[in-house]
Amino acid sequence: MSRAEGTFTGDSAVVNEVMHKHAPGFVALGFELTGADLAGFPKLQRFPVFHFLNRQTGMQIDVSYYVNITGLNRGFTVLIIEPLNNKLDVEDYLELHGHEELTKSFSYHGPITDPRSFADCFLQNLVGLLDSDLKPILEGRVWEETPIDWMGYK
Repeated sequence: MSRAEGTFTGDSAVVNEVMHKHAPGFVALGFELTGADLAGFPKLQRFPVFHFLNRQTGMQIDVSYYVNITGLNRGFTVLIIEPLNNKLDVEDYLELHGHEELTKSFSYHGPITDPRSFADCFLQNLVGLLDSDLKPILEGRVWEETPIDWMGYK
């Protein structure tokens, strides 16, 4: 059990369960779930980040689940991190390559009544993407940086 698992509540606890259900799909691609942390700001919003590591290549996948403070918008962010700590945002990568339709499962706008179903659908799609469109990146055959939109913060 990772250090944050005992502190997951609400949707985060549900996503944690679903993440563990889908962990074998990541293992089949060479990535083991090495832990989870709560990130964000303690007095504002905390969100789980699940860490997957390929011990042979040093590649890492971080999957974060976030909920808007109002509780309306929810979604996932996925970073692929290569051994030199360069990061690729999967959603941005897909959009840059004209695959906006593949990003639809990353977020949900409005109130959500079934976070389990939302997370399950997203993780099924993600494992499929990792095993197809993103496979050359995970295998280290290609690498592409995605530009970061700092939204005026930099």
